[in-house]
Amino acid sequence: MSEIDLSSVRYSLLAVAAGIDGVLALLEQQSEWWEGSFGAFCLLGLVKAQLERVVKEELPAS
Repeated sequence: MSEIDLSSVRYSLLAVAAGIDGVLALLEQQSEWWEGSFGAFCLLGLVKAQLERVVKEELPAS
């Protein structure tokens, strides 16, 4: 991949991570009255952490 492609991929993954933040906030609010949302919150939090690790270690900013 060229440098331009890698920066596009990095930008896209960071945008996905930002979107996940919004979903996590909604799940946190829902957890007050829906017990199942806590499990989804934890799972999605792990996915986001893994995504951020890949961006940091595999696609570092130039």
